Amino acid sequence: MLSLDITSALITALLVFIGSRIVNYFKYAKQTAYLPGLRSLATPISLFGASFPTGRFNPGRDWQWQWRKETYARYGTETISCLPILFGGPAIYTSSLEVARQIVSTRGSTYKHIETTRITLEWGPNLFAANGDEWKRFRRVITPAFSSATYASLWTEAASVFDQMVVGEGWSTKSSVDIPNTDPLTNKFALLVISTSGFGHRLTWDLKGATPSNEMSFGEALHIRVHNLILSIILPRWAYWLPIKKFRDLDKAAQVTQDFMNEMIRSRREEFSAGAVPKNDILSLMIQSAENEGKYSMTDSELVGNTAIMLFAGHETSAFTLNATLGLMALHPEFQEEMHREVMEVMPTEAEFTFANSPKLRKVQACFLEASRLYPSGYIWIRDAAEDMVLEHVGPNRDQRIPVPKGTRVVVDAIGLHHNPRLFPDPEAFKPERWYDASENALTMFSMGARSCVGRRFAITEATCFLAKLVRDWRVEILTRGGETKAQWEAKYMEGRAISNFGIAEMPVRLVRRA
Repeated sequence: MLSLDITSALITALLVFIGSRIVNYFKYAKQTAYLPGLRSLATPISLFGASFPTGRFNPGRDWQWQWRKETYARYGTETISCLPILFGGPAIYTSSLEVARQIVSTRGSTYKHIETTRITLEWGPNLFAANGDEWKRFRRVITPAFSSATYASLWTEAASVFDQMVVGEGWSTKSSVDIPNTDPLTNKFALLVISTSGFGHRLTWDLKGATPSNEMSFGEALHIRVHNLILSIILPRWAYWLPIKKFRDLDKAAQVTQDFMNEMIRSRREEFSAGAVPKNDILSLMIQSAENEGKYSMTDSELVGNTAIMLFAGHETSAFTLNATLGLMALHPEFQEEMHREVMEVMPTEAEFTFANSPKLRKVQACFLEASRLYPSGYIWIRDAAEDMVLEHVGPNRDQRIPVPKGTRVVVDAIGLHHNPRLFPDPEAFKPERWYDASENALTMFSMGARSCVGRRFAITEATCFLAKLVRDWRVEILTRGGETKAQWEAKYMEGRAISNFGIAEMPVRLVRRA
């Protein structure tokens, strides 16, 4: 009798669960205006969906890349729905430029929910996660820090770090260099550049600086934190007490970076109070700007949070996109030679290797921008409807209007957007000429409108300097293994992947010194 009761209870619970899933499914379909699209066990951006690989029953983190050529074509529309059968909530995804502009608008119809920005709040409140008046306050303080003087200083620092890399990696006397994976180099390059230009703290290539050898330096701590950001979010506090070196190092790194940044802010405030002139690093300029804002100023926590988000936004994204750029240069040697000729025409000597001359490097910049289009690091822009709203330009002919209830998640698929054949003909092809003399508004890989990336010109300047330095002295070639053909190499290494950002994480190349 007892076993029968348990069986009946289990069957009843199962039926209730199935029934609730069916009810939710139809509710979600109505909520997303019955748009066609993906039907899966879990929403791709739910914890369950993102934890498992892309496959038939689970789109996963990488569906936007792996299915980029067929998803929107299959459903005959640039705006689709994604409905879960078991886990997560519904979402509307779009690869339409017109719909994307509505979603990221700052008019108040949409906002960033904390569950989609929690990872960025590890350091403190910041521009990326903010909404409404808080976002406007942060933007007002931060914008003056990004000026021509900042970029000129950045160019000088990036050139210096590149030279450090050449010496530190032992390339100075070599005619060729085999690099099994460019990611550690591009990561360290970006880290050193952002440490100087972001914090005003110059690091050496070994990340030690002036710190005693038996202590963890700020550079080492920063390196540990940026490479373990997701781990630091999911680890419970008690885990740091375990006798696991990786966890202990992560805990120590958090303390070192927090203490360092707090002390830096304190000392900078004292210097400015005594009449010191701010340097051209972003933190110093932000502090000065904040002091001028009176009641709209930033707290120390907000200064740390905003400086740190620029570190993470500018570090991993720059490294991933530089990896992709190097791969594309190796695959397209004819365009690489055009880049070399351009650099030699514009900057034939060290004296002419200046930020003032950098706008003339149209092909170098275009190469980086095309890599950014093909592999957009910020691959999803997530918003929630703050009120009942209407999305226009939906449907097969982009002439429909659909109601979107308050609370509905709307997502710009940046990979789909930048591989949309209506916007970018022959979207899989490498065509840097798309970006010759492009306007700032055209650089949609850095988002769009008022909420476009405040550091986009920073990223372009840093990358242009790196690539110009590289292509002037070196030729980039593919580094094959075990008899790989060029096509096999491309298929293996030019596959993008999504972690916290999107891009190329492993890139083997050979550098050959130019005569």
